[in-house]
Amino acid sequence: MLTLALAPAGLLLVLDGILELRWFGSGEAKQLRTVLDGINNEYGITPPALLRHEEGAWELIFLGLFCLAYATFGIWLLRGRLWARTWAVVGGVVAALAGLIGVGADSTESHTLADYFAKLHGSVIGDRIPQVEALLYPSWYPWLEDLAQGLQVILSLAALAALAWAVITHGDYYTGGRAVDAPPDAWDSALSRVREQSRRHRAADES
Repeated sequence: MLTLALAPAGLLLVLDGILELRWFGSGEAKQLRTVLDGINNEYGITPPALLRHEEGAWELIFLGLFCLAYATFGIWLLRGRLWARTWAVVGGVVAALAGLIGVGADSTESHTLADYFAKLHGSVIGDRIPQVEALLYPSWYPWLEDLAQGLQVILSLAALAALAWAVITHGDYYTGGRAVDAPPDAWDSALSRVREQSRRHRAADES
């Protein structure tokens, strides 16, 4: 199940968040903030957005942990548990929405490093660029963040689509442990009616 595939994406998000927190707590990050604040106070050039800030790094960690927990539903989905099916749908929607919101927020960020360096280059303090670059985080940090976020969104949507297809086409599979999990609900009844109507249409077309 694609649900299990969210485990590596979750691990990547947690790793990326920890690396970002580690950098934000370093001496270089504190010096860089001092330099950026000084330039802003003296020349009015707004500091750029540095990765996702500490709050954003914690969000990545929590989202990664959520994806790891969500991936465990794949074990119970393979056993046909009804409760796992329901919670996998709910969790998949939450994971996909959280990932899409994060990607959207990053893509609409206006104070990027590229714009900041362009403003410095076109000003009288273009010589500050090497100082800022020397204190900046490694260039692969943003790539890792984008990779982790993109992978999480793609896998979340793929897992939801695969689960929806499995429920519609193989709804009878989700009966394992029904006596101890839950009785058939309204969703089961609706799916049964859809499958029955489809069967009748196919039978009518063949006759």
